[in-house]
Amino acid sequence: MPNESVTNSVFQALADVFTVSEQEGFFDILTQRLAEILAVEHVLIARVDEVQHIAIARSFYSLGEHRHDVHYSLAGTPCETINERAPCIYVAGVAEKFPSDKMLVDLGIESYLGFPIIDRNGEKLGLIAIMANKPLDNADLCREVLRIAGAQVGSELQRRTNERIVHDLAFKDPVTGGPNRPAFMQEIEAEIRKADATKLGLSLLVVNIRRFKEVNDTYSHSIGDELLAAVAQRLRSFLQDKDFVARFSSDEFGILLPESRQQDLPQAIENIKAAFHDTLTAGERPFNIDVRIGAAHYPSDSAMVGSLLQRASIALNHARTVSTQSRIYDISMSQELLNEQHMLERLKLALQEETLELYYQPQFDVRTGALCGAEALCRWNDEELGAISPIQFIHLAEERGLIHLLGDWVVRTAVAQLQEWLRDYEPFEGALSVNISARQFDDPFMANYLIDKVSDLPRGMFAVELTESIMMRNPQQGMQQLRRLHEAGFRIAVDDFGTGYSSLSYLTQFPISLLKIDRSFIQHMRPGNHQHSIVMTILAMANVLGLDTVAEGVETVEQEKLLKDMGCYCMQGFLRGKPTPAKEFAERWLNVKQ
Repeated sequence: MPNESVTNSVFQALADVFTVSEQEGFFDILTQRLAEILAVEHVLIARVDEVQHIAIARSFYSLGEHRHDVHYSLAGTPCETINERAPCIYVAGVAEKFPSDKMLVDLGIESYLGFPIIDRNGEKLGLIAIMANKPLDNADLCREVLRIAGAQVGSELQRRTNERIVHDLAFKDPVTGGPNRPAFMQEIEAEIRKADATKLGLSLLVVNIRRFKEVNDTYSHSIGDELLAAVAQRLRSFLQDKDFVARFSSDEFGILLPESRQQDLPQAIENIKAAFHDTLTAGERPFNIDVRIGAAHYPSDSAMVGSLLQRASIALNHARTVSTQSRIYDISMSQELLNEQHMLERLKLALQEETLELYYQPQFDVRTGALCGAEALCRWNDEELGAISPIQFIHLAEERGLIHLLGDWVVRTAVAQLQEWLRDYEPFEGALSVNISARQFDDPFMANYLIDKVSDLPRGMFAVELTESIMMRNPQQGMQQLRRLHEAGFRIAVDDFGTGYSSLSYLTQFPISLLKIDRSFIQHMRPGNHQHSIVMTILAMANVLGLDTVAEGVETVEQEKLLKDMGCYCMQGFLRGKPTPAKEFAERWLNVKQ
């Protein structure tokens, strides 16, 4: 046994090593210091793969240097005999006892002492061993030192495992197994520093999977997750090793392309699109994926980390409006977004203060000159922005989630106005109609809402207008809602008829009251031309199905005469009456009660 002073110095040296246990190179420091402290030639810290039955060195200090990429089979080695608790010790002759252990033989090892490395739950993580080219003459001291060192290594491995778990939770996407948004933001900062140092550019692309929600809704979220993982893998397979891809959200991925020029962006976008020319498989089903792509470049488009991603996202938003479904950022997009945001704030204020206005356009029976209906049309004249086109602000309301508030205001105002007219004026033929947007129609409670709002009106005096494309978004749900409205006394009008695509078999099942022939046919209609034939066909079909018709956009006497000759008698357009405020509408076209 070594004397007490030697023992104390050994443990003091060991304690000194443990002060750097959190350093990245701790295992290499420990193996080297153990070799020096215990006067042995070889020290090994290894991870054990129980499935493959191999040991993989985390650190192997041998004959004065660290050896890397060391792994070996456990079969026929002293390491194989180390269990979850007890040490394995051979004071001498170990190579003779394990002749198939090539490493022992090649290194001329005489003695061996190994300890298991276990975690707090008693699970075996690996092993720590010392080997000497001579018999151990201080086996008891070596055993105690190695036991303490093994416990410290186990604690350190557990800490690093916990840190890795925390890191994965913070920076790894659980669905794709790749980086997530926080990891992407860190990578942007790192790549921008590199770009500044090398004077090379950096491109950022945001990729959105179109109609991904339909996958979750139609199949399941588990199938959707499989598809997301397949998308991530496909993107990685089409990118270079230096490129970086991360999942941002449910259906968006970010891609960094280091060392790229702004003029390379169009080709980079096409490469990403090409990645999805072939189908992907999820849940043993093939999926054809379409993507939208927005792109920006550093430093051409932005000199700031946060704004680079912001500008690629702005470009992605613009990609939704173009046929290519991809856009590269330019400065006009930011100004357009600011203008749109300002308009949105003004629209919110207009809804809160109810400064919008409804205009009413009459529909006339050309045979008698009597009203055959009217359409309520929303108008907005802002004190800052002036008169805003309905197409512009209604689209904005749909895109930014205000359409239900706007639609509610329109319905309430139209109902209140109709009640006032019915109180003070003689009833007019037909109905007062309001337009229903796609998002409103998608609401499964739309019918309940409308029935409640018009409960005090006479049956048949209120109508809803929907386009063919809106009706066909979800035919089964739409049919149920429209039947409920029809049973409650609503008239159902198909707006802009002839411009959308719909199944005639479906249309015959919907409880439709009238077809509004789109103005594009009326404006270009001449005797015998294509538009004239289309209008005649629509009128013949309506007659067979027992539906009323209204011609929209009638602006000339010639158009009116042609329509009357074809049997279309109810018309709407500037020729007979423009949209007007409620008071003017009543004064011009309603008869005061006697």
